[in-house]
Amino acid sequence: MSGRMASKKGPTMLVSKAVVAAEGLCIDTNTKLSSSEGQALWDAGVRYIIRYVPLPGNSAGGDLDVGELTRLTAIGHTVIPIQHPRSPQYNTLNATTGLADAQHAINYCLSIDIDPSKVSVANGGRPPALGLDMEGLKNPGPDSFAHAKVWVTTVLAAGFSALVYFGYDSGVTSAQADELTALGAFVIFWCDAGPYNQRPAPSQRYTLKQHMQQSVLAGVNVDKDDILQDNVLYGIAFAPDPTPDPDATIQPA
Repeated sequence: MSGRMASKKGPTMLVSKAVVAAEGLCIDTNTKLSSSEGQALWDAGVRYIIRYVPLPGNSAGGDLDVGELTRLTAIGHTVIPIQHPRSPQYNTLNATTGLADAQHAINYCLSIDIDPSKVSVANGGRPPALGLDMEGLKNPGPDSFAHAKVWVTTVLAAGFSALVYFGYDSGVTSAQADELTALGAFVIFWCDAGPYNQRPAPSQRYTLKQHMQQSVLAGVNVDKDDILQDNVLYGIAFAPDPTPDPDATIQPA
């Protein structure tokens, strides 16, 4: 370093921002996004990007990391993490998997600076959401619901809002969906593949509806998500530079 101010960086303070339908599109994608892709999506009207975080024991190589989070929030996107589902052949769930998965997702989010304790929530809003993907289940029923309930309880206890994506094979009933929402700050979104009469009907209604077919937007493979309720979905929207260390010193050339 030559003639530059060095500082010990403090914690990044993050601001949570409500999703408002009129402000732009919401998409989810399994693609790690570059700055140019993030900008192209912004130019196409996207404002809210749902990105994956890993399951226990899985590589996070293609998942959201602190670099991508910084790139996307610098453009202006609100970023919402969601945990991968297991491959269908391994997707047997129970209370034990619910706890292990939630703890891993929480710790991973903390490691990339998505930390509810650092979030300054504007206008009485919620902390950032962390999502559970309930699809491709081998055992839809009481045990899979136990997974969802423990996962949601653990995520809420860690200070996050909880977001659950129900596929048509989730096995969750309308009453169970209401039980999950009754636990606390909790929102739901739904894939519109399959017959509508097979989906649960939670009393608080759905927050997002995912389009049935994946599409390409600004060169990126995405699922488009229609926003059905305003002011209920939160994410990491802005990560300003930390305050410079007052004890910083000029380093010798």
